[in-house]
Order: sequence, then C-alpha cells, then structure tokens
Amino acid sequence: MAKRILEDIKPISRAPRRPVAAVEVPIHVVKSLPREVPFEPSAPRRSSRYALWYIAAACVVGFLFSLSFLFERAVVDITPKSLAVAFDTSDAFVAEKDSDIDGAVVYTQMTLSGDDSIKLPATITKTESQKAAGTVIVYNAYSSTPYKLVVNTRLATPAGKIYRLDKAVTIPGAVGSGASMIPGSVSVTVTAAEAGTGYDITTSDFTVPGLAGTPQASKIYARTKTPITGGSSGTVHTISEDAASAARGTLEAKLRKTLVDKARAQVPDGYLLYEGATLFVPDETAHIPYSTTDEVPLALHGTLTAYIIKQDTLEKAIAVGAISQYDNELVGVPDIAALRLIPSAAIDPAADTAFHFTFAGTATLVWGVDQAQIQTLLAGRKKKEFQTLIAAVKGVDRAQVTLKPFWKQAFPEDTGRITVSVEKPR
Repeated sequence: MAKRILEDIKPISRAPRRPVAAVEVPIHVVKSLPREVPFEPSAPRRSSRYALWYIAAACVVGFLFSLSFLFERAVVDITPKSLAVAFDTSDAFVAEKDSDIDGAVVYTQMTLSGDDSIKLPATITKTESQKAAGTVIVYNAYSSTPYKLVVNTRLATPAGKIYRLDKAVTIPGAVGSGASMIPGSVSVTVTAAEAGTGYDITTSDFTVPGLAGTPQASKIYARTKTPITGGSSGTVHTISEDAASAARGTLEAKLRKTLVDKARAQVPDGYLLYEGATLFVPDETAHIPYSTTDEVPLALHGTLTAYIIKQDTLEKAIAVGAISQYDNELVGVPDIAALRLIPSAAIDPAADTAFHFTFAGTATLVWGVDQAQIQTLLAGRKKKEFQTLIAAVKGVDRAQVTLKPFWKQAFPEDTGRITVSVEKPR
C-alpha cells in the first residue's frame, strides 16, 4: 500500500537554472555612495496655539478700534462772558407803550380788579336808620357822544328798589357801532332811597326810570360794581370813623398785594412785572359801615394796572448802557427780575404812552452762546485746533473739551455727537 502511494507521487520537475553571466561595468559608471553626514537634531517648533492667541488679540484690538467710532463723543464745557452791573439814579430808562421801534424798551398795560373784606368788632351801638350804599357802573350805549346824568338821578332794580346817584356824572360815548359797539361807562356811588336792610343787595341791573318812554330808556343803564350794603333801621352796630379809616388802609394793602400776586401769575412769557410799575386804585367808600350784629363788615373793591415790560428789549437797553463798544451781541440778565424799579413820575394809565424809570440794585450781564454754532464749528476738526477755534466765538470766556474714547484726537464728524454745555452764572 505504501509502495503504491509512493508510485502515485510524481517527482516535481524543475527547470534548469541559467548561469548568471558576469558583466563588467567600468568603474567610472558606478555611482558614488552617499557621504556620511553627522546627525544634528532640528530645533523644536513653537506650538501653533500661540499664533492663535496673537490672531485673537489682533481681532479684539481691531474690534475695539472699530467700536470706538460707534461710541465717539465730545463734551465741550463753556463758561460764558459775564459782567456785574450796579444801578443808580443816573441809569435812566424810558419805555414806549406797545412800540415797534427797533431798540425801544417796550411795555404794555395789564389790568385786574378784585374784592376783599374783613369783619371788625363793633365798638358803637346806637338806634338810627341807615341807608345802604355802594358803587355802580353806568353805561351809555345810546350814542357816541357823552351823556350826562344829574345828582340824585334814580336807578331802579327789576324788583322796583330805588337808588340815587350821589353825584352828577358824564358817561363817555360809545365806541363803534352794531354788534361791535362798546358802550361808554363810568363808576359812581349810589345810596338807597330808603333806610333798612331790605336795600342791601349783592348784584343787580338798573334802569333809569326818568328815561322811560324815550329812545334812551334801554340804552342808558347800570350794573352793580360792588355790593350795596349798610342798610339798617333800629339798633345798629358800627365802629368809629378812625377805626374804619385804619381798617380800610389795611384792607387796601392786602387787596393790592393779592392783585399783584395774581398779576404776576398771569404775566405772559417774555414779560416782566415790577411792583414799582403798578397803580392800585381802590373804590371810594365814604360811608361808615353798619351792622345789625356785633361784627361790622368792611368790603373793598379795587383795580390794579401794571406796566409789564418786554424782557429782551429791556436787557438790550441795559447792555447798551453797560458795555462799551457794544456790538449787538446776544446778552441776557438772568437776575433782572430781582431789580427794584423806581418810576420817575406817577404813572397815569389813561394818558401815558411812555414812562420813565430807574433801577436800584445789582445784576449780572451774561453773554449768550450759540450751541449749534459751536457744534458746527468743531465737527471733524483736530483737537489741537480747539482753543484757536473757540477763541473766535463771541460770548465765550473759557472752554474745555473731553473726547471719548480718550485716544481720539479729532472731533466727531456728526454734530449730534458733540455736546455743548454752557455753565449757568452763579
């Protein structure tokens, strides 16, 4: 069996190897072997992470630099020129009523009326009859010519109560015609025809019975200006004439102050009210007050006329007088309202078209600064030019600037990024 297996295995035939022929190569053809070079280790490379830090830092700097243009600002602090002025009687001014003349000090009239009253303890008690009295306004809507009413002319209320004029009056003529007509008017005191409290009234219209049946009947009329009071009969309480006079003086001062305060609150913007340029006229009250109780009422009606002065025209007049070589600069007087005005003569609202006055006190003239002009002047200019540029602006005494960010050396191109702050005078 083993023999058979061996017989089945055939020997593997191998091809005969060819003999390798030796080839002679000339020695000059043989390439030289590489030279031996000593080993030198290369320097270690820096880590790439440092390069990333440099790039990041550069980006941040660039971003901040760009951001600085977004938030650039300039703040300019200005101290304006100022001049202290002390006034005396040699500084005279004249104001023209409702004038439109260039350079004139302008004033206009303002009129207010009011009432006040007090109650005084009675010091005298007596038995007598007293007629009520007060003041009325008589109107002439009949003609443009004055109309006369004689003393004791009767006036009647709708209820038929009769009062008489204490004196003759001439009513001025009406002005205009038709719906635009303004009746002439005059104030006059009246006294009740009879004694007693029944003739005390607060307000009423009156007709003139003597004109009944004539064209004047509905055109000549009257209305109460003050309450008509003081009527009594039987036992009455009163005060002495001296006490009544002193009380009226106190009441007049109180009412005058009330009207001045009220007028100040109503003065239009741009105008000034000085108490020295006011006239207070109380209504005449010739009657001693009476009462049926032990408190005697004393009432007063008065009218205040004020000459209110246009502020900018007055400030300019002060500047002209106080500043040598005044060149029409914008000058204000912040404390001008604190001055005391002294009229050179008593004011007469019915006749005045001008009034003369002086001032007492001190004030500070402050030059105006045009903030928009400065913003335009500085926009885009170098910081080193600041003092030269600002020196050419009228009204500036001192100035300093702050630029943001701090490294900026030029003003923003946008005027909206330049803030001009003007120091208020102390």
